[in-house]
Amino acid sequence: MLNPVSSQLRVGVDVGSRCHTVAIGLSDGSLLEEFEIPHTADGFREFFTRVEACGRRHAVPIAVAMEGYNGHVRPLDSLVRARGWRLFNVNNLKLARFKEIFPAAAKSDRIDSRKTLELFQLRDHLPMAAEVLQEVMATPEDNNVLKRLSRRRRRLVNERGRLPTPCRPTFRPSAQGFWRSPGTSATCGS
Repeated sequence: MLNPVSSQLRVGVDVGSRCHTVAIGLSDGSLLEEFEIPHTADGFREFFTRVEACGRRHAVPIAVAMEGYNGHVRPLDSLVRARGWRLFNVNNLKLARFKEIFPAAAKSDRIDSRKTLELFQLRDHLPMAAEVLQEVMATPEDNNVLKRLSRRRRRLVNERGRLPTPCRPTFRPSAQGFWRSPGTSATCGS
């Protein structure tokens, strides 16, 4: 049996591409609020306003778990980390296995956000539930710099790949007589 976590405000977020479904509860299993927010700056403000209000009312630390894919979690995840709250990622593959063992009603975003709160509750007692929720640790600043540089390099390579190899945008005006539409045999510089 795992060690139980002290009292905390737990937030389950089912992340979508346009809106996110949020469930807020306490570590004793009680559900405090459920709501949806749009994936906009105003939606994020509403999220933090409501979660912080619950946090002040109950005077407990806050932990957030998000189920998402395809990068739709950004920038909400970094905003949560910036507030110093604990952040958990819901491993979707392990969640699917968990749902096979512990079936629920038909899938909906509301049910998924509540299921995330359930996982918080069960992770204190069931190792399989603990594997579904994985804590997101802060990354070192060097990693963030490397990520930005890698993305910049990839962008430059992709931009270069869209132009015919011997031609560069600065040479196009001087090569108008040689420039032909794609599919013709002549190329710039030949």
